[in-house]
Amino acid sequence: MSDALDDAPRHLPFVLGVIGDSGSGKSTVSRGVRELIGPGRVSTLDLDDYHRYTRAERQELQLTALNPMVHNLSLMQEHLQLLRRGRPVRNRKYDHTDGTFGPMATLEPEEVVLVRGLLGFPTEELRSCYDLTVFLYPEPDLLFRWKLRRDTKSRGYSEAEVLKNIARHLLDSKLYVLPQADRADLVVRYEAPDWEAPDTEVRTSLILRRAAADAVRNDGIHGRFGEHVRLEEQEGDDGGLVIRVENTLPAELVDAWGAERFPDTYEGARFGLYQDEEGGEGHLAPLAFTQILIADLTQKLRRPAAPAPQAQPEPVRVD
Repeated sequence: MSDALDDAPRHLPFVLGVIGDSGSGKSTVSRGVRELIGPGRVSTLDLDDYHRYTRAERQELQLTALNPMVHNLSLMQEHLQLLRRGRPVRNRKYDHTDGTFGPMATLEPEEVVLVRGLLGFPTEELRSCYDLTVFLYPEPDLLFRWKLRRDTKSRGYSEAEVLKNIARHLLDSKLYVLPQADRADLVVRYEAPDWEAPDTEVRTSLILRRAAADAVRNDGIHGRFGEHVRLEEQEGDDGGLVIRVENTLPAELVDAWGAERFPDTYEGARFGLYQDEEGGEGHLAPLAFTQILIADLTQKLRRPAAPAPQAQPEPVRVD
């Protein structure tokens, strides 16, 4: 008797890239997406592990971590291709505490491989290694504020050290990091109405392209959030779609959507969490919305594995 699992559809690992500048919210967004999908179903690949040099060596060479020269992009591409086929990879781990490398470690691909870093798809060849590419894109003043807050309140840097670091990174960010937004399937734009506006007044726009846009058009999201979420078609050849999420979005509407999409993992109090202005923990409904949308797209865009070749019957011999 055949096992029922033999008839179940099989899927290859789904490679999701969450990419953005330093301080753009990659860890915050990724944490929610991982918890929604289920931590046991997600492997996390940190692209800082593909640095060629230690922090001290980069400083000696006068290169920032945003420069492609300090990343082993060929090894990154090879590993992404292997993970996408369900194969494990081995690499040394980068230690952020002192900027050095630790021992080699093996990463086994689970159902979803969540890739997080600064330079995930600086070329079209690398972009093709992903099933869904997300780029986080706060406006410059907002990125400055978030990075300053994170590095002083969570990483122990002085304000002077952070300001110096930001100044060194500005050109490389413009040259190498920000152009990745043009290749992404989903760009998350954050804009503040003015410099002094609190995070609760930040406006969020989600720009979707290609299959990601089609998946959202077809899932009935339009209208369920009323005036708080608006869908706008974009002109152009890529069939883009823009979702504008107002900061007035009620948490209870997001909670209902999250519980519907992820009944086994969604708990409203655990999503949309971020580091607030005082360094404590705050909650933003648009952030929870974004986390749910990315996790939902990850489920919708899965790639079925090719069926195993069937054994051919032995030819009948006729003497």
